[in-house]
Amino acid sequence: MASERHEEEQAEKAFTISDKRLFTKEGARRDPDTARETPEASPPPPPPPPRREAPRAAEPQRQRPEPERQRPEPGAGTHRDLPPADFTMLVNMLVTNAMVFLGQMPAPGSQQYMRNLPQAQHMVDLLMVLREKTRGNLTPDEDQMMQDLLPQLQMAYVSASRQVG
Repeated sequence: MASERHEEEQAEKAFTISDKRLFTKEGARRDPDTARETPEASPPPPPPPPRREAPRAAEPQRQRPEPERQRPEPGAGTHRDLPPADFTMLVNMLVTNAMVFLGQMPAPGSQQYMRNLPQAQHMVDLLMVLREKTRGNLTPDEDQMMQDLLPQLQMAYVSASRQVG
């Protein structure tokens, strides 16, 4: 019964806010012995209204005729044209990076030779993962390229690591 009375007293008491700052709004120091004023509690500002966007499904979709994409011939066009995004280009990019990190060719842009064997090993590992994940899905030319390049890079890595150690 005592616990019920305690709960009722707690429910009847509204919590009070007491200002415990040492200074007033004007900047004067408060006297710690005087009763402090309780500022009026202002309600929190209302949340912003939710954004309403027109449903996209209701709008008619405009169909643009897509131009036919043709792969540019090698050497055709300006130097700003990018090479085709295909498997061969991906492999060539990884092989080129591995050769740069093995110190077999200069770094693009700086034309300086560098050797970073952990990065070279990472490039070779990526090529091995790519070979494993694409097994059975490559054209005969792509498969032959992978069979030719990987052992060459692995041997170059072994050779470079022996020179360092």
